[in-house]
Amino acid sequence: MSQDWNSILQSWLDPGPEGENLRFQDFPTFHLMTIANLAKASVSRACLEPADLSVPEWRLLTTLVGGQPVPFAQIASLTLMDKGQISRTLRTAQGKGLVETEVMPLERRSAETSVSSIGRVMVSITSKGREVYEKVMPQAQRSQLKLVQLMTPEERRMMADIGRRLYEMLAADLQNRT
Repeated sequence: MSQDWNSILQSWLDPGPEGENLRFQDFPTFHLMTIANLAKASVSRACLEPADLSVPEWRLLTTLVGGQPVPFAQIASLTLMDKGQISRTLRTAQGKGLVETEVMPLERRSAETSVSSIGRVMVSITSKGREVYEKVMPQAQRSQLKLVQLMTPEERRMMADIGRRLYEMLAADLQNRT
């Protein structure tokens, strides 16, 4: 899939007062998602598939590798996955022996929101999960380094600034709509 970046640039330089000059193929979100999907597929094929890991399982392992058990509800905000996807990912990761769960009994004085009827579900990485993580992480880091090295130091600063601004605007817009 080849992109006509000159045409895209022209529509971005003159989007029109109401964005009427932007075709769907010109939308910044279209290109952000396309690039993100290509990067995800590249990392998946090079690093995750040989380790028999899915992208959600990898995200789960990276969240848990710090050592302390993590509350189930907190995993959603740390991985940006919904609770249904986390539940499915937990089941497959548990089946592979990568993670384990434990239900911590409720304290009567606690008003936790991430509790089951019997207690708070905590998730932790197993020794096998840590082994897989330690095997995959150097490969993933090398893969991501290629992306960083593609940019000059000034472009890296610019990309970080643009990413921050996009994130802040989109997060605020989403929060205002809920």
